Amino acid sequence: MSIRDSFFYINIRDYLALGTDDEAGEPELIRTISEFSCPQNPDVEIF
Repeated sequence: MSIRDSFFYINIRDYLALGTDDEAGEPELIRTISEFSCPQNPDVEIF
């Protein structure tokens, strides 16, 4: 099985530990997660 798409992982706790800093904290986490998509399985997008 080959991986055709690139991916990355994030540690949610690391983002939350930064507090409400607009550049790196919870607001950035929200922006990052809102960009998530999974065209192969749309049900996964709603997690």
